[in-house]
Amino acid sequence: MRSVLLLLCCLLLMPVQAAEVNLRAGVVVDNAGPYNFTPDSPMAGIYREVLEHIGKHSGVRFDIEYYPALRIEQLFEVGRLDVEVGVNPSWRSMSPVGGFYTQPIGTLEFQLCSRPGSSRLRNLEELRGQRIGLLQGQPLVSFAADLQRYGIRYEMSQGENEALSKLRLGRLQALVLEKRQIERMNMIPEELRCEPGGVIAVQPVMLRIHPQYRQWLPALNRAIAQLQASGRLKAIFQKPRG
Repeated sequence: MRSVLLLLCCLLLMPVQAAEVNLRAGVVVDNAGPYNFTPDSPMAGIYREVLEHIGKHSGVRFDIEYYPALRIEQLFEVGRLDVEVGVNPSWRSMSPVGGFYTQPIGTLEFQLCSRPGSSRLRNLEELRGQRIGLLQGQPLVSFAADLQRYGIRYEMSQGENEALSKLRLGRLQALVLEKRQIERMNMIPEELRCEPGGVIAVQPVMLRIHPQYRQWLPALNRAIAQLQASGRLKAIFQKPRG
């Protein structure tokens, strides 16, 4: 009898395995991929694939919703989104909602890109006093200090095509694009591309979890650590995307 009671006590003291949970995850659709193909696209996109694998290892299921970056931040702050996908804590330093960040799921590299045939730009200092193009949804905070230091003006565009058109027309002297956006330009005619330059910012990105779901952070971090150790997340970020 005593052994039975002891066994029951041990079972009661054991941590209970949490049931699966569905979290609403916001993915940015301001600029056209490769991270943010909408659900009807033939390609899942990097972030969607990352979430699928994290879900399989963590017990968390993600219901993906697609919005512009500012809208995602607003919905997160009022509790209508539970997860922001692919953000860095420095981008949300002024947010009234702290949020909890997972381990990094990947890294973004932002590069300069100038008109075809022009000399390769190495850094922002070479653009002192000129005008460059940024895309809606890019983390302005990552470049703001250097833009101010060198007196560089910037103009926002809704997507790559709009920004490249402004570059060809001479309205902009250079663009800032993520490395994989530049790599994907090999699929378009050469006269429509831009000339890749130096990397101006490297940012690790994470999942930002709403405080009401912070209890899921350890499970998410364990899943991310497993996927990083196996090389799976790196492979997803490096996979060629059309």
